[in-house]
This record gives sequence, C-alpha cells and structure tokens, in this order.
Amino acid sequence: MKAYVAQWIGKREKQEDSYAVKYYPDGVLLVVCDGMGGHHHGAMASRTAADAFVADFDESAAEGMPVVERLRQALDVANAAVGRQFCKCESYGGTTLVAAYISGGLLWWVSVGDSPLFLWRRRRLARLNEDHSLRAIFLQYVQAGSLSYDEAMQQGHRLRSALTGEQPSLVDAPATPYPLLPGDRIILASDGADDLLLPAIMPDSVKDLLDCRERPLPALVVEACMKREDAQQDNLTIVSVDWC
Repeated sequence: MKAYVAQWIGKREKQEDSYAVKYYPDGVLLVVCDGMGGHHHGAMASRTAADAFVADFDESAAEGMPVVERLRQALDVANAAVGRQFCKCESYGGTTLVAAYISGGLLWWVSVGDSPLFLWRRRRLARLNEDHSLRAIFLQYVQAGSLSYDEAMQQGHRLRSALTGEQPSLVDAPATPYPLLPGDRIILASDGADDLLLPAIMPDSVKDLLDCRERPLPALVVEACMKREDAQQDNLTIVSVDWC
C-alpha cells in the first residue's frame, strides 16, 4: 500500500495547501489541509494543523486508544496549535482538515471544512465525508428546482466549520470504519479539484482518468486540471492510496 501525492499552485500567488503522509506498521495516515482563502497566513495555518495532527496521532499510538479517538484527539490538538499560532501573530485565519487512516482493509477518517474524501469504486466516485460549506445547504435548493447545480457549486464555498483555534461547529468522525474492497481508490483533495471531480454529471473522460493505473493518480488529476486553463484555478493538492 503506497500513497501518492501531487500539488499545484494553480492561479494563486501562494500555495496555502499542506499535506502529510505517515506510514505505520499496520497502516498509513493521510492528511490534507487547505488554508482558508481571504485570511492572513493561510499557509501557516494549514502547515501547523497538518504537523500537529501527525505528531499527536504518533504519540497516541502507544496509549492503545481506538483509532477514532486518536483521530478526534489529534484534530483537537491541531485546532489548538492553529489558535496559538494566530495568537502569536495577532491575526486570524484557519484551515480545513481531512485525515484518513487505512489499516487492514478498513478506513477511518475525521474532517472539518470542505476538503473532500473520495472513494473510487467500480467507476463511481463517492464522497465519504461531510461537506461543511454552504454548498451542502444550496444543494437542497437544487433538489427543489430553485437553483442550478453550477450556481450551488460556485456560490457555496463559504465554510460553516474550520480549524481556527475556536471549537469547530461541525466535525465528521464516524465511529465505525468503512470497509474497503480490492481495487478501491481512496482520494483526499483540496477544493482545487472540485471542478474536475464534482460536476453534476461526470464525463467518461474523467472516469477513465480515475480508472487509470499506469501512472500515479494525483499526477493525472493535476495535469487534467492544468489543461482546463481556468483563470480562477485554486491551489490543488491530491493524495491517493489504492487498496489492493
């Protein structure tokens, strides 16, 4: 089981995404953080959160805690670390965080914000974690017919929950792990991949890309986003693992 990573700054002036990959004797930990755009020091927030999360997850391994408790505790530690950093610089900001732990054919996760955790299985892409942005609210209007899908995706980037040092209002951390099947792909991403991976109807070309095993998936996703030549392209980070 090997993790692959790719990043692209997109059309932004600075890369505010951070990631971490850590291997353990019985599994692998994946983390993606997206510094909140429009705030000062987004890159600092995302890096601080990723590093603090991994450090605490390491320390809790020796305590025999269940994985879900280790993930929740590491999230709290990361949130506090972000808060301390912003107190030092007398500023305010934050970051999303999605973390996944894969071991023995099982997947655990914890997330705050809108950075997605995807499962690619049998040519279907399913988002596993909750979306803590306004898009999740706007999609209800789409179902009611009062808003288009594209409008919901474009207008709904505002976050309802993030790591800022204050208690996050929404946290997704299922108590029961998700069982994996041979051939599954687990994908963590920042929202720079949204236009490619979250259309209302996924084209066959993207399905073929997600099915491709000839090259690491994150590199293929970044290349596909580059070819779109979107003038508003956000920072992009992709981390993936294939469960065989």
